[in-house]
Amino acid sequence: MRSPVRKLMGVAVIGLLGALFAAPMVGAGAQEFIPGEGAPPVPGDCVILSVTPNPVTAFPATVTMTGTAPNDVHMVLYVDGVPTSEQDVTDGTFSLSANLTQAADLSANYTYGNENAYTAGCATPGGEVVVRVDVKGAQAAQANALAFTGSSNTPSYVLIGIAALVFGAVLVVAARRRSQVS
Repeated sequence: MRSPVRKLMGVAVIGLLGALFAAPMVGAGAQEFIPGEGAPPVPGDCVILSVTPNPVTAFPATVTMTGTAPNDVHMVLYVDGVPTSEQDVTDGTFSLSANLTQAADLSANYTYGNENAYTAGCATPGGEVVVRVDVKGAQAAQANALAFTGSSNTPSYVLIGIAALVFGAVLVVAARRRSQVS
């Protein structure tokens, strides 16, 4: 009778350890909402539809980024990482302009809630979060899009943790059976 109890306790301890490691990963994606502000907009609701003119004929030039975003958010246009222009969205669209003196990378994000409670980036329909503005006919290499930082690998890590727990439990049970048979 003692051996099944030991097996059960061993498996329970391994399960508890696995739960302790997996719980922070599962909870990492959850964020607490601020009372009275409701749920934040879903990242990905902001779409950069156009940057015109692009390419420009010569610098200095004024370019305009247009797109769609959730209502009641505050949009910010960045030129080479520096905030340039801002707009509050009230009709589901935005139009932000910048005066450029040289080739530049444009990006946009929005904040929602009191004191920048939530922030999310905007992307083109193709998934690029940075749009390069250059001169027509310029031989300069196009900048690659920056990595999207809002993605999460939490589900993969949780599945790996569960698989490790199952594998460890199988090894424990096999080792105990082998010691009993010997």
